Amino acid sequence: MSPMKQFLLPLALAAAAFGGVAHADDGTEKGHTRLRVHFSKSSETDLVTVVVGDFQRSPENNYLVGATWGHDLSDTLFGLPFPMTWHVGVQWLNERSFQQDSYGATTFVKANYRMRVPWTQKHLDLGLGEGLSYVSRIPMSEQRDFAKKGPDVHSEKLMNYLEWTIDLPLRQFDSLEPMFRSGGIEDMSVGFIVWHRSSVFGVFADEKGGVNFMGFGVEAKF
Repeated sequence: MSPMKQFLLPLALAAAAFGGVAHADDGTEKGHTRLRVHFSKSSETDLVTVVVGDFQRSPENNYLVGATWGHDLSDTLFGLPFPMTWHVGVQWLNERSFQQDSYGATTFVKANYRMRVPWTQKHLDLGLGEGLSYVSRIPMSEQRDFAKKGPDVHSEKLMNYLEWTIDLPLRQFDSLEPMFRSGGIEDMSVGFIVWHRSSVFGVFADEKGGVNFMGFGVEAKF
C-alpha cells in the first residue's frame, strides 16, 4: 500500500483541527499537563454502540495497559467551546498466550467538552481524540477481524486511532476538594475509555476493519 494513502486522511484531519486551533484565544498558552493511566479489554462491539458502554468480550479476552501524556493546545475549536489538547501515549498489549505480547504508541489531538449532569450541579468531561496508532505486533483480535474478510486480507501495524472518554472530575465533590489544595495536582478524574484502531474503510489497509478496547482510567491534571 502507498504510504501517501496511509497518511492522507490523518493529515487532512490534523490540518482541519489545527486550522481551527489557530483562530483560538491565547488564554491557554501555558496550559495544563495531563497524565492518564488506563486498563482496557478487547471488545467485539461495533464502534457505533461502544461509545455508550456496550461491551461484548472478544474470544481472545486480550487486554492492554496504557499511559498517556497530554497538554492543553487551545481553549476553542473554530470558535466553538471545545478545548483542544494534544497527546502521546504508550501501551503494553497482553495477548493471553495467543501470540507474543506487544507494545504500542499513539499520538492524537483531542476535542473536549464539559457537560453538566441533568438536575445536578455536577459535570462530566467528554473527549474525542483522532490520530495515529502503531503496534509492534497486530493484536490477535484485530487479526481475526480482518481474516473474516478473506484469506489474503490483513491489517497493518500503523492504523488510524480514535479515543473516546467520559470522565468524572473529583475536585467538584466537597469531601474530596481538600486533597487538591496543595497545588501539586489541580484535579483528578476517573472514567471510561474506548481505545480504537481502524483502517478507516480501507485507507490504512486493503479492507475496512479494526479493534476496540474498552476500559477505565484515571487522569491527573497538573
